[in-house]
Formats: sequence, C-alpha cells, structure tokens
Amino acid sequence: QGALHEAFNMAMTWKLPVLYICENNQYAMGTSVTRTSNVHDIYKLGLAYDMPSEQVDGMRPESVYEAVKKAAEHIRSGKGPYFLEIKTYRYKGHSVSDPGQYRTREELKSYMEKDPIKMVEKVMLDSGEISQDELENIQAAIKEEINEAVKFADESPYPAPEELYTDNYVQPDYPFMKD
Repeated sequence: QGALHEAFNMAMTWKLPVLYICENNQYAMGTSVTRTSNVHDIYKLGLAYDMPSEQVDGMRPESVYEAVKKAAEHIRSGKGPYFLEIKTYRYKGHSVSDPGQYRTREELKSYMEKDPIKMVEKVMLDSGEISQDELENIQAAIKEEINEAVKFADESPYPAPEELYTDNYVQPDYPFMKD
C-alpha cells in the first residue's frame, strides 16, 4: 500500500513536525518480524529518507522517555520529522483466538523478567519513593477504576447509528460530510 513510505517521503520533503513511532512487539499477528520483513531493524526504513531514526528499548521506560524528549526537541526546533522504533513485547496472542504457540516458554519468561511495569515498581520500592502499602493502594485504585469503566460500558446503551460520523473531522463542513 505504500502509506508509510509516502508519509515519510512527504514529511521529509516538507520538513513536517511529525514524530513517527513504530511500537515493534516483534510479531505481526502470529509471525515473527524476522520471517515477514527483509529489514529486521524497522528504524532503518526512516534512514532511507534521511529522516533521523533510532531504535529504543521499549522495555526500559527511561529510554523511551529520553528518546521521545530528544525527538521532540528536534521536531520543535523546526528540523522536520523523526522516527522511533520502540522495541517491546506482546505477552499474549494477537487476539482471543491466538494461543501464542509460535513462541517458546523461554522467550516469554525472558521478557516477563524485564517487564517495564515490574521494573519501575522495583526501582520505586528500592529507592523508597513508594512503600509496598502505597503501591498496593495504587493497584487497587486502578483495578477499581477499570471495573467501574467496564460496568459503565456494559450498562450504557449503544449509540444511535447517526452518531457514527459525529466528531470524525475537525471542521463540520469537511468536503466528505454531506447532510
């Protein structure tokens, strides 16, 4: 389809202030990226357009923060777009019907040991920024908020069909919107 390449090309040509992020969880549905793409380091696609591009360890939140900060400074200074490939991991299958049998237990275990949420929790607990009780209270509050949101969604009526096109475009007189 070419949408990515066209977007990269025009963004560089016009020096657009765009941050492109590829969240690379290393699988396209149930197939490893190494089996579906000749280019395994996705960030290199941006380099083909002379776009500043880099690969970031998405399992390390501080690395993501620093990379996004650097990219934002580049973009805000008027130098044009930036591309980040953020390598992360998807613990579950692509969908409910995907049992994820294309991965080994060892691979899954290795990534679970460096889960970013668990790593941040450990750093915060070890540094004394937060106590175990505070952490458990935060987790309970999050769980409650999620449960309330699910309950609200389950109990809410379906929207009217005419709502399908509400707020899709910034300007109400967009050429494709006809009364």
